Amino acid sequence: MRNHDGCEEVRKDDLYNVPRFLNRVLALDVDHQNALFDHFVDLFDQTVRYAKANGTFDEGVTDIKALAILIAKPQRVVHTDEITNAQTTHYTLEIDVPSKAVSFEEAERARKRKTGAFFRHRKNGHFILAIESGLHTNAENGNSYRTFAVWKPEAARSSYIHDDELKEKYRAVIPSKARDWWIKKHATVPPIETHDTHIIGGAIIPLWQRFKTHEEARLRVVRVTTDDGQRIVGIRIPPEQVGPIVAALGATRDLREPDEIFTGILDEGEEVTLVSGLKLCRKMVHREPVIELIGVDPYKFAEIRSLGLINETIDWKQRFFVPTDEESGIAVLTDLLSRYPILASDALTDDEPIAEVEPTELAATQIVDLDEWFILPAEAKPNAEPETRFIDQAREIEKAEAAFTLPAFYFTRSEPIRDVEEVQLALDFG
Repeated sequence: MRNHDGCEEVRKDDLYNVPRFLNRVLALDVDHQNALFDHFVDLFDQTVRYAKANGTFDEGVTDIKALAILIAKPQRVVHTDEITNAQTTHYTLEIDVPSKAVSFEEAERARKRKTGAFFRHRKNGHFILAIESGLHTNAENGNSYRTFAVWKPEAARSSYIHDDELKEKYRAVIPSKARDWWIKKHATVPPIETHDTHIIGGAIIPLWQRFKTHEEARLRVVRVTTDDGQRIVGIRIPPEQVGPIVAALGATRDLREPDEIFTGILDEGEEVTLVSGLKLCRKMVHREPVIELIGVDPYKFAEIRSLGLINETIDWKQRFFVPTDEESGIAVLTDLLSRYPILASDALTDDEPIAEVEPTELAATQIVDLDEWFILPAEAKPNAEPETRFIDQAREIEKAEAAFTLPAFYFTRSEPIRDVEEVQLALDFG
């Protein structure tokens, strides 16, 4: 239909009426039907992939399937219900899956077929292939924005990026500039990749709201069976949200070693408190995760710089970051922790055993005769003289007080008392 300006538009009743859309498609010839339906399915798949990447797609209970599924770390209890004693458990799994590496030839064919472009990161020099995913609308302010699927040598559509972020962090290049780097990176991708997967199972229904990092988050309930036959059902947690979610459930982790702190903060969002009011935590800078040292006083700036931390001025504030390169970051953390150790926490972690108090045997019951406890007061002699030693002590005190004189400096600063006239002040505010 046409509006008052003569432009074509879709009626509001038909915007989300899929059956009517399919019926209208049937009125076309077969070639146009296939072309239109292929375009519809392509847009639908892009929308679903984008929702899955952002954690807003609710697909019900899904099964995790892989070549191998192993328990990477011992399970730990992160919450115990006070009434029912039901436990909530955190599982860390290692999942082996075939790699989805993308060769340069495959990326180039996708670029030509879907009108994409190669981009180079402005800082680290890495290359990506960006293919437009679709046009989306922000529900809060109504603004429209475009999203792009990010292709890397490791995988196709590894993530999604907004158009403004793409322009801010990358610059477009011709395919020939990305060819050599892409081929070398593709050669280093192993045929089988191992990923860490975090699942929280057990009593999860009473804690449902604590698992949500934001209001629109959709929790993914998954089922998995490990290679040793253990069956686990629970909520799959993104690696970067493990720390905040576990902390929200009331559990803590005792991170001590620099490598544990590096991966715990950068990959799982943990926080580590140091002495002198310093804290290491995960932040997002230029939409990339970093490890930031907060609480640095100005007089410590030079010392913190000497320890190898990166100093940047952001919004007129001095901020300090640990290098995100694993080798350099662990080395900097080692020097930092030697100067500012981790603050000892009074909180009990799951790895610490609860001290057991051994019961002691009670002594045998004894019968007390109260008559033996009473002592009769001695009869005082009314004419008894006080003891001589008390009289001598009193006389010595009197002699000492009589001989005491004030020192001379006490009188040197004394001034005669002057009469001060009282003056009353009146203020006129008129």
